[in-house]
Amino acid sequence: MVFQLNRRRLLGLGAAAVSCMAVDNAFAATRLPLLRPDRQAAASQPHARMSARELDLINTHTDERLKIVYWANGGYEPEALAEIDRLMRDHRSGDVHAIDPALLDTLHTLTRKLDTNEAFHIISGYRSPATNSQMRESNAGVAKKSYHMRGMAVDIRVPGRELSYIRKAALDIGTGGVGYYPRSDFIHVDVGPVRQWGMRNA
Repeated sequence: MVFQLNRRRLLGLGAAAVSCMAVDNAFAATRLPLLRPDRQAAASQPHARMSARELDLINTHTDERLKIVYWANGGYEPEALAEIDRLMRDHRSGDVHAIDPALLDTLHTLTRKLDTNEAFHIISGYRSPATNSQMRESNAGVAKKSYHMRGMAVDIRVPGRELSYIRKAALDIGTGGVGYYPRSDFIHVDVGPVRQWGMRNA
């Protein structure tokens, strides 16, 4: 009798375990992929996946201007990204590097927050390791492992908008670092860790 009871109990536990596994597998099959924190806000906005994203950029060193749709129909446009990479190249060496699309999305969001039709004036986009080293020799403020070298940072100004206003708008977006350089008349924006420097109480 004891053996039969134990056997029934074991069979019951086995059935319960199989049932739990089936539920877990069904849940895993329907589980949505996690979004990066800096993508969650954009994905939750109405029509975020349908609206085209455009940027207007001017390289202040070469006077090149590019107004282009870089994202449309649910994805990034490879040819447009390549043109942006070229415009944001290291103007000292001529080296071209892929610019992180997340940085472009940050600039696009910044354009909307600033409510302006003016182009971003690009002071510095991609920066080669050699150029970064040269700049560090004359400016201690240049980071040794600058995000510029990874295509993840840009230094900008916008005609008709105060630097402090651009800084605040960039901080509100909260997708990376924001540096304030009033003496040099530009704002640094990157898509590294969220942080700020240059002015704490603006």
